Amino acid sequence: MENNSNFLRKYLPNTITILSLCCGLSSIRFSISEEWKIAIFLIIFAAIFDFFDGWFARKLKGGSNFGAELDSLSDFISFGVAPSLLIFYWSLSDLNSLGWSIGLFFAVCSALRLARFTADIYLSPKPIDSNTYFVGIPSPAAAGLALLPIFVFIEFDFSFFRNPYLNLLNLSLIGFLMISKVPTISFKKINFSKKYAPWIILLSAIISISIISNIWITLIIIAIFYLISIIYTIFDNYKNS
Repeated sequence: MENNSNFLRKYLPNTITILSLCCGLSSIRFSISEEWKIAIFLIIFAAIFDFFDGWFARKLKGGSNFGAELDSLSDFISFGVAPSLLIFYWSLSDLNSLGWSIGLFFAVCSALRLARFTADIYLSPKPIDSNTYFVGIPSPAAAGLALLPIFVFIEFDFSFFRNPYLNLLNLSLIGFLMISKVPTISFKKINFSKKYAPWIILLSAIISISIISNIWITLIIIAIFYLISIIYTIFDNYKNS
């Protein structure tokens, strides 16, 4: 029994991370083939796997430097390279070299953010404190915001959201926010009390039903609420500083 526990602690989080990496790589393939919806779904699956690899690592106390390195590599591919290539082939390719440069900028910002995160792990003499906020936008959330115009385009067929200059501005801004010092809310750090369990289950059910009913509207609403949360945390920290 103890051997099984050690096996799960050692290999399960890394296995889930590899699944996230495979989703990110596969998304790139479907972006090149211009199968936009499949490419988006694979990035979403990568984000789900990314959440659960960290969750299992914390619950099983199976975190390691190897796992941190693998997770950073997976995040860079799935939430840095894959979204930038998707947006490039979907919209920015009309701008030729300029569009490619913005895609590179977004991917490089993702790499810089992840390198900073990994360096903090090695330089910190103790485990990183569990704060309420992230510093800058996490790469999975950045990928979601980068894809927000395509969510709107698919749902409402507004050609404006495929405008390359709009997506150029969007990718540039989000790339900058990834490496900025802007505080953003960290859902991983929230501890839910048992007395709120029924409400959490109800909220999860509502989100699940919404995704099944209309995934694009649901993703748009989630992205908008996340943007509002960024504005809130900026003002909250400014007020308390």
